[in-house]
Amino acid sequence: MSFVKKFGAIYKTDLKLLRRDPMLLYSVAMTLVLLLIVRYFKDRVGVYYSLLALVVLVLIPMIFGMLPGFMMADEKEEKTVQALKVIPISSEAFLAYRLTWASIVVAVFTFVAPYILDIEIPQKGLLALMTLFLFEAWTYGLMISSLSESRMQALTVSKVLGWLLFLPPAIKLIVVWRNLSTDWSKFTAFLPTYWLYKVFEEISLNDYSNFPIALAVHLAWLIPLVVMFRKRVL
Repeated sequence: MSFVKKFGAIYKTDLKLLRRDPMLLYSVAMTLVLLLIVRYFKDRVGVYYSLLALVVLVLIPMIFGMLPGFMMADEKEEKTVQALKVIPISSEAFLAYRLTWASIVVAVFTFVAPYILDIEIPQKGLLALMTLFLFEAWTYGLMISSLSESRMQALTVSKVLGWLLFLPPAIKLIVVWRNLSTDWSKFTAFLPTYWLYKVFEEISLNDYSNFPIALAVHLAWLIPLVVMFRKRVL
């Protein structure tokens, strides 16, 4: 079977899932609403706005990384993954296909979000954030698909992992808001989202010294997840 026919077979499955459960459309609408709500409060939160903007920005890769994770969990539950082994298709090619559309949506939202939020991010900073957001989306999607055997399990896993990944920027927001003497968010430095906000807050200073560290931490999470996916899923 040709490369095009292989992915055409998977694409038909995707269309069925989207017609039955249009989560992508709901997620796009929800993300736009969240961005507009945060923008509405810009003049009301003052100096805390940049961190509040980051909190909603972090949700973008989490929301759209969750969707392919759910789709792959559905495929595991309905035994579609086993059928894919007959095509045959490599784990890497399947992942590349499954995460491509999510990556495109994340990249588009990362590009337009600063305009909606009315925050200035230079092109270099935007590319840095976009790169990390893509890694975030892939990591979150692989976590859900590798640790779930059904849609119900995927919902539970996504909630637990979502709160975990959401901790660094949320704690940082509390530290700044309450003017705490200790930056408690540093104890979450093992999480990729910690380095995401470190890069974000230094963009205005034209300082990208933490970007290589952020990239390394994201890869340290992503590579084992890809290995786990190959062993447990496809």
